[in-house]
Amino acid sequence: MALRTFVKVNGVNNLSDARYCAGMSVDQLGFNVEPNHENYTDAKAFKEISDWLSGVEFVAEIESESTLISEAIDGFAVQAVQIEHESQIDAAVDTGLSVIYKVDSTANGQYIWNLYQEKLAYVLVDLSYGSFEKLEKQDFPAVIQGQFDDTNVDQLLENLEPKGIALVGGNEIRPGFKDFDALADLLEAIEINDLA
Repeated sequence: MALRTFVKVNGVNNLSDARYCAGMSVDQLGFNVEPNHENYTDAKAFKEISDWLSGVEFVAEIESESTLISEAIDGFAVQAVQIEHESQIDAAVDTGLSVIYKVDSTANGQYIWNLYQEKLAYVLVDLSYGSFEKLEKQDFPAVIQGQFDDTNVDQLLENLEPKGIALVGGNEIRPGFKDFDALADLLEAIEINDLA
């Protein structure tokens, strides 16, 4: 199977999410690597999860400006690092990994892209508290998160033509048991239909 657009899943913390998403051909899985974060995945758990997967890139997600990136990613076999603070861009670039910058608005995304485009893979625009309906097509590679589902993701992709979309993983009900309904509906909505 294949998807019609680039997909990153943020906040993965369990094998159920990781295997499901990899099986649905998402491009990137993000893991928070900050020990003080509520969704932290330690290096041992990350290895146990990532060893089961192939064909997907792993992203170290960092939210705190005080986190030392090189220390946080030590022991994690990731291909990219996601940050949220401009002061961390050079340290992120110094890792040799792809750098993703997360913002809360397209205006902030455009600002960051204009300054650092040669250093960034793309900008993740988190619209958790906004709406994409009023947005216009962006002049930077934007991956859009929030405020869409399987009923309006086509509208998002057609109107904004983003680089892709970002979804959020969740906790297991108990080990090995997970409700994938919302995630499955959205991924199936952007699946390429080979019969067409």
